[in-house]
Amino acid sequence: MLGTFVIFHPAHQLTRIDSSWMHSVCAVFRINHAGAGKSPELRTLFFRLGNLLKLPLHAIFVFNGLDRLLDKGRKARNSPHWLTHDFQRMVELFGFQSTKALSEAEAELAAMNSHGVIDAVITEDSDILIFGAPYKDYLNIQLYTEDGLEHGASLTRGDRLLIALLMGGDYDGGVPGCSIEIAHKVALHSRISEAMLHAFLSMAPEDFSEHAKDLVKELYSLLAHDPHHFLQHRYKAVADHIPDDFPQRAVISKYVHPLTSFSATRKALSWDVSSCQPDLAALADFCRQQLGWDDSAIIEKMYGGVWEGTCLRTFCKVSSVLCVDSC
Repeated sequence: MLGTFVIFHPAHQLTRIDSSWMHSVCAVFRINHAGAGKSPELRTLFFRLGNLLKLPLHAIFVFNGLDRLLDKGRKARNSPHWLTHDFQRMVELFGFQSTKALSEAEAELAAMNSHGVIDAVITEDSDILIFGAPYKDYLNIQLYTEDGLEHGASLTRGDRLLIALLMGGDYDGGVPGCSIEIAHKVALHSRISEAMLHAFLSMAPEDFSEHAKDLVKELYSLLAHDPHHFLQHRYKAVADHIPDDFPQRAVISKYVHPLTSFSATRKALSWDVSSCQPDLAALADFCRQQLGWDDSAIIEKMYGGVWEGTCLRTFCKVSSVLCVDSC
């Protein structure tokens, strides 16, 4: 996971990108990898970085920390993705910055956004919406804002949280058989989500557990019987598989109060958003060694994107340190 963007002066806005880029490029070349040439994943990432370099943005890529919770009942990855080292090196050579979150990159991005450090997040992972950050789908150019989600799509943060809990996410398996369509209808046509989030934020753990039992009864009735015909279908099989401990307060806490740089300290944090020029000589050497390109191929690829971006960054420089209260 990664990423951050800072829009250059005079606006001086920061837009962070969570990039599941490493995972997405690996999925593309899962079939016929041998026929795709040397390091096709890194080659794809090179072109993506080149496209970013041509935009008036300063990218700071944020990688997942290794201190992560269980992923849908399986042991979370306790070592970096195999592309991480080379990708971090390439990010550095392009003149961008990278950092590692304490835990989930998406949570770190959302925290930076809520504290005013950045203005938006570019990502392919919709989990960012559960943590409460504006979201841009980089590849499809779709923009989601908090206002648009709440008033346009009628999905409050509580609704999005309930959908994640029903479907299952990074922290648990959810309710077996509950699809996104079912979860969406439940969130839209009941007050369960807002009641659950309010109870979590206002009640002691033991009181929340008791209140959650009433919410689960309401959820079971809605799914199994659809008494008001809101769902237009009965989902008794799904209702029968609601886990006994649903919803888990600990799981809700990981979405509402995730571990981030801000939650881990009471001190003010400083963020250096100074931009750097690409190291063209070192980048060319990297392409020669890691991508197998000869000199003519390197010149062609540099001419196609890297040189244009280098000129832009010469004219649009960012050099500042932001101080942010962590509270």
